[in-house]
Amino acid sequence: MKRPLIVILLSLATPWALSATLKGAVFSPEPGVICDRKAQFCADAQGISLGLTRAHLGPQAEETMLARIREAGGPANYDLTWFGLSNGVDCKTRDKVCHTGKHSGKVDAAHTRALFGQ
Repeated sequence: MKRPLIVILLSLATPWALSATLKGAVFSPEPGVICDRKAQFCADAQGISLGLTRAHLGPQAEETMLARIREAGGPANYDLTWFGLSNGVDCKTRDKVCHTGKHSGKVDAAHTRALFGQ
């Protein structure tokens, strides 16, 4: 009888435990989404999302991201599928992977799992 209760409690703790493994200002507000409070954006498996940024970080963060895109010359010149987080982790949504750094081949398991479920 005690065993099922433990399983239920562990399954309820899993989302919190996952977010706790992300570093710095990066957090996962829902499965498949990561946000960076310092860098002011949120992303899902398709890349940086203005809608998710607004929903989880607010309209000012969305405007900050829009300004970056405009400064780059518009969406055609800003790759929303490859981004660096303020904690040094680098994610490529086309490859469905996050690395410990931009020039690192080492996979960051916690960020990859939070974003892609892998």
